[in-house]
Amino acid sequence: MFKNQIRFTIRNLKRQKSYALINILGLSVGLACSFLILLWVQNELSFDRFHEQGTQLFRVMHNFYYSDGRINTWDDVPLPLAETFEKDYPEVTHAVLLDGPNEIAVAYQDKAFRELGIHSGKAFFEIFSFPLTRGNASTALEIPNGVAISEHLAEKYFGATWKENRVLGKTLWLDNRKDFTVTGVFQNVPHNSTYQFDFVLPIEDHIVRNAWLKNWRNNALQLVIRLEDGVSQSAFNKKIAKIIMENSQKQMGSDEVIFLQPYGDMHLYSDFKDGKLVGGRIDYIRIFTIVAVAILLLACINFMNLATARSTHRAKEIGVRKTIGATKRMLVQQFMGESSLMAFIALLIALLLSFLALPRFNQVTGMSFAIQNLDAVYLLIALSIALIVGLLSGSYPALFLSSFNVVKSLRSQVNRPLRGQVLRKFLVIFQFSISILLIISTFIASGQVDYILNKNLGWERKNLAYIRFEGPIKKQYEAFKQELLQIPGIVQVTTASQTPLRVGNSTATVTWPGKNPDDVILFHIINANYDFIETMKIELTAGKTFSETPSNTERLILNERSAQIMGLENPVGRRIELWRREGDVIGVAKDFHIRSLYTAINPVIIRFAPGNTRNIFVRMEQNKAMDVIAGLKKTYEQFNPGYPFKYTFLDDGYEQMYMSELATKKLTNYFAVIAIFISCLGLFAIASLTAEQRTKEIGIRKVLGASVSGLVILFSTDFMKLILVAFFVAAPVAYYLGSAWLANFAYHIKIEPGLFVIAGLAAFIIGCLTVIFQSIGLALANPVDSLRSE
Repeated sequence: MFKNQIRFTIRNLKRQKSYALINILGLSVGLACSFLILLWVQNELSFDRFHEQGTQLFRVMHNFYYSDGRINTWDDVPLPLAETFEKDYPEVTHAVLLDGPNEIAVAYQDKAFRELGIHSGKAFFEIFSFPLTRGNASTALEIPNGVAISEHLAEKYFGATWKENRVLGKTLWLDNRKDFTVTGVFQNVPHNSTYQFDFVLPIEDHIVRNAWLKNWRNNALQLVIRLEDGVSQSAFNKKIAKIIMENSQKQMGSDEVIFLQPYGDMHLYSDFKDGKLVGGRIDYIRIFTIVAVAILLLACINFMNLATARSTHRAKEIGVRKTIGATKRMLVQQFMGESSLMAFIALLIALLLSFLALPRFNQVTGMSFAIQNLDAVYLLIALSIALIVGLLSGSYPALFLSSFNVVKSLRSQVNRPLRGQVLRKFLVIFQFSISILLIISTFIASGQVDYILNKNLGWERKNLAYIRFEGPIKKQYEAFKQELLQIPGIVQVTTASQTPLRVGNSTATVTWPGKNPDDVILFHIINANYDFIETMKIELTAGKTFSETPSNTERLILNERSAQIMGLENPVGRRIELWRREGDVIGVAKDFHIRSLYTAINPVIIRFAPGNTRNIFVRMEQNKAMDVIAGLKKTYEQFNPGYPFKYTFLDDGYEQMYMSELATKKLTNYFAVIAIFISCLGLFAIASLTAEQRTKEIGIRKVLGASVSGLVILFSTDFMKLILVAFFVAAPVAYYLGSAWLANFAYHIKIEPGLFVIAGLAAFIIGCLTVIFQSIGLALANPVDSLRSE
């Protein structure tokens, strides 16, 4: 029996090649999309989940409450907190401090490169699953001048045969300041680790050089703790909330609360607003999971539409099979077998399409997936999806067709069942609603990304690069600067403590005339050199730049937000106190962005402090970047021998901040096209079947004088009404979802009505062309052929 069903299924598919092809093509494209998204989702969900003690690991988060109503959430904590946890809280087995990752120079004999590394507490390799292939996890970070390196670094510096040689005990020259002894070699950090690094230094090395870290008021380190099994996170959060307030001198008007976040959640859940978790990358996982399900639904709908629409063509077949003894169960098995076979064929084609699309998908998402890396779990899930799709898409047609009455089937009295027509119309509306929703979402995402990339930040990020301010250059800066200015194409040179893309340095110890002593307000601080304002192209609304006002006194430039908070109408010439040192306000800068567009512009103070700067910024002429970089490299190596040269363009760094948004834009574009394609496949097939059902009607109309254009309009009108209904269903949903997404940004586009009009017209025109293509052939047909049998 089973063999006969398979044979009959194959025969039936061969007889209906065009409809089988449409179904299989739609299912294949839908499955391929879902497989790629599944690959990405599986990777995202795996981040930081590989640690064996992961369920007991937590990072310590820090809420700051300010008198202006702001609540900032950071993962920076004071150094003494680690010792307090281990000493006073028996629930904590380990408290590991972290700093970084940071790039520093690493040298061995004639090899010198910049490598990414971190500083960490002694128990780092005991609580995290970064297995050591050489050395001991409990002692690798015991000595202050020890360093644990990755297998990648071991091979890079000690050669491909490092495993046969004694690596432990060898020394690397780090940061051009001292030798570090290799005390361990760990397996390369997996790509799904939030922390990426190639070496680990003891945290003591960092503390010795930064004694200010020991103060309870200074927050500059990350802290990961391991709790005893069975300790309640919520109960422990209540117990530790006020530790910092209890151990440090509380600033009037401020409040600080610490709490724990599961270590495995930090990649997916990283966005906090008003002190509460509001999302993170998990939002994008949810969005694209829904998109994958929606596209699969479109493919399933195509199958159901075609199967029910062709009910009249299979009515006599069903009647005959029932007459010769076929039961309803046997018919259901037959139809489900057909859908399952098509789903299996679609699965094979989908895997091929996924393989072909993988390089482009990797490029868009920034990942490096490979087919050979797919595990059994992924393949099992993919097979399950294909099976579920086949069963779901075939279930309704199987039940619907198998329920036909034998007598009516043989008399062809199931010609146009109302129930099937209503369902088909509903499914067409649903298909195009999803397609229109994706088109509108594409316009919104593209508009916001374009807005981000073209936003005036208040400083000019293009044609601006920076390098590390370190080594002998620090003592020869003026000579180095003059050499750079001689290079054709270099316009300005300056130094600053941080890039304007991400200013993290901040303080609440700012005092000004008339300040309420109970107010504690956070100000971001940029330490800068001469020509900083000119190089960044920041506009001043009052006063002068550092270059225009040489002086031995502390000089400060406020942004407009700072002046507004201080309530100083004419701040230039006023004296304010920063870090208990008085300084003169010499200028007011127009507000400029120092973080992503997700956050509003905060108060900023630019402080003239050349000795506290860490980066050299070079402004160059347009289209001369490569020539400038070549000259910059030569001059840098001349002044800084032994320091590997590395530069970064701020424009690239800016785009890097919005990788998720750029990927969203590109993926939404692709998925919108795919959704329209699948919907049009279904619409074309339905229109073709409708044409067959109305062949004689069209013939009669032509005999009575109907024109070709009139027949095309008549045939297309019903379908266009469905697309119009789909637009009115999709538009409000798209507006709501788009508004919710844009609300995450402090600065965003407005959703204009014209956007919906364009999206609706696009879907309408595409639908029209699909149906008109089919209807023209029907309208041009010779009526004699269609009426001959009458």
